[in-house]
Amino acid sequence: MTNLYTIGEVSRYMNISTKILRHYDHLNLLKPCYISPDTKYRYFSYDQLFIIDVIRYLNKTLLIPLEDIKNILDENKDYDKLLTFLESHKEQLDKKIAAIEYSKQLTDSMISDIKELKKSPKKTEIYEQYLMSRNFYYLELNTSIYDIDKYVNRHITNITNIDITEHNTMCLLFSLSEYMKTKNLNVKGFGVFSEKKIPQLKFKNLREGRYINQSFIYSEENTMSAINNITKYADIKNMKLDDTAFLVSKMVDLSVSSKYDYLMELQIMHHM
Repeated sequence: MTNLYTIGEVSRYMNISTKILRHYDHLNLLKPCYISPDTKYRYFSYDQLFIIDVIRYLNKTLLIPLEDIKNILDENKDYDKLLTFLESHKEQLDKKIAAIEYSKQLTDSMISDIKELKKSPKKTEIYEQYLMSRNFYYLELNTSIYDIDKYVNRHITNITNIDITEHNTMCLLFSLSEYMKTKNLNVKGFGVFSEKKIPQLKFKNLREGRYINQSFIYSEENTMSAINNITKYADIKNMKLDDTAFLVSKMVDLSVSSKYDYLMELQIMHHM
């Protein structure tokens, strides 16, 4: 039985596990050329060793799935079909590269945020800050702050999958006048800041100007307390507040273990 190799011999010669070779067989990607009727041993031909190298190159280097490699090898070198497949595969690689780049940028942002917090912990007292104009893209809603998790958990994937790379930041918005009238805090919108237009979301421009801010560890009651604190601060200073209040936080904070550990910042624009 010349030029035939057992699955164990192929495994040693080609530095490939017998499990993978059996998987190739299961997919009909590379079947043994001969199976002994007596011992049921599987044998591969010398020519098939070359095919193993081709499969590994396509799968490990070009990242082509094994199922697709089978189709390629079955196409009999039809150049038009091969070209169509490779162009489609390139498009998929471009999408994966973009997704990895997006993940890398968000990771860089998280690293910078943690380093910044270590160097300069967030102040929790009320303070004034001049903020530049920001574009806010959001989903409109009218939900009690006590029920917001039900909404955010359903839609956060839709928000985070949008092609934006600026920040790992989310924002809730509230109507100040509605809260002062009813004492019920309803979330009017949930979204992100982005310099890139996001057509599927509503848009609001946060004007450049002075804001009164307060940071706090999140709870529904702390959010309402922060609104009360800022309105009292504005009354004392004889400032007029905009009606919209913005609650800004990190979309994901790896340094906390629950939402009640999140550091939030309430921002309300004011006019003297």
